[in-house]
Amino acid sequence: MSRFPPPEDFERVNLPHGIAWFRPAAKKPVLTFWKRSGGGLPLSKVAARHPDSRRFPGRGAVVSAPFPGVGTLIIRPCVHGGWWGRLARDLYLGSGRVRREILRSERLLRLRIPTPKIQAAFFYPASPFCRMEVATSLVTGGRDLNDLLSTRPLAGQRTRIMAAVRKLLDQLHRQGVRHPDLNARNILLSPTGSGNWSAWLLDVDAVRWGEPGDPTVDTANRHRLLRSLLKLARLGDLGWSEQEVPRLWRELFPDS
Repeated sequence: MSRFPPPEDFERVNLPHGIAWFRPAAKKPVLTFWKRSGGGLPLSKVAARHPDSRRFPGRGAVVSAPFPGVGTLIIRPCVHGGWWGRLARDLYLGSGRVRREILRSERLLRLRIPTPKIQAAFFYPASPFCRMEVATSLVTGGRDLNDLLSTRPLAGQRTRIMAAVRKLLDQLHRQGVRHPDLNARNILLSPTGSGNWSAWLLDVDAVRWGEPGDPTVDTANRHRLLRSLLKLARLGDLGWSEQEVPRLWRELFPDS
């Protein structure tokens, strides 16, 4: 695994069981926690043993735990989606998937588009492949749009939630950012005080850049989100029926 040079602003560390890329501030806290808690296991399994750990829905075992010195981190495995995911599952040939996510995340942050900051990445050999995990800073109080809507918040609260989502989509439009998998679970909402919310973009390895202000980018993002809401409603996960989704959509885009 000598072919895994880290991106800018990250340090490479050779581990007994693989390789890690760390931001300098996260390196010592994570390694100290890891060594004290069972350094021979993937970090996600070590984090899951912490009494204050939490599990989150996702393609793999997503878990959070507090790491003294760097705060609470979410450790998420990289797992292929779609038909390819049924074959390859969590096996990757090289570090390209994680490198793309880091570079695109950094670019989004420079553009002031909220996305959780990546603090570290981990590569575990499974010759000739590897398994990978990404550690990001926890967004305090964060809940994805699907989870939040499933509680059927009252109209006034929904107005503030939809305003935050609308602001995020406006930012993507202005910067020409297209997210091919912009579903309701890839938009995270966090409270900002006084009942307001901030929206964050997740799973950013898939984002693409077009022309800033290009209306086709905005249309593509909206269509992808609408398909997601309809699918989640059909599956019974949204807490709203398919017949109610147009009502939610009008609340999200009242001027369209």
